Amino acid sequence: MAIKETRLKKCIEELSSKNTDYKFPEQAINQAESLKSLSSDLYTDNIRFIYELIQNADDAQAKNIILTILENKYLIVAYDGTEIFSSSQK
Repeated sequence: MAIKETRLKKCIEELSSKNTDYKFPEQAINQAESLKSLSSDLYTDNIRFIYELIQNADDAQAKNIILTILENKYLIVAYDGTEIFSSSQK
């Protein structure tokens, strides 16, 4: 049994190395395609995530919401909603 586990471990390590050490162009391509697929599945529209943030504020019964960009790289969202909710309630 130990020999089988050793071979399996070696196989997993080789697969991991092959897909994460970026010695081959295919690794970067696979990673880029995975990220592209993930992002397109999450939001079909480029600004859909902003709608989701506004929807969260609405769900929290906010009267005011502020969206601002800080230092040209951070999106800050603040609102005065009174409802407290968590991802387990969705």
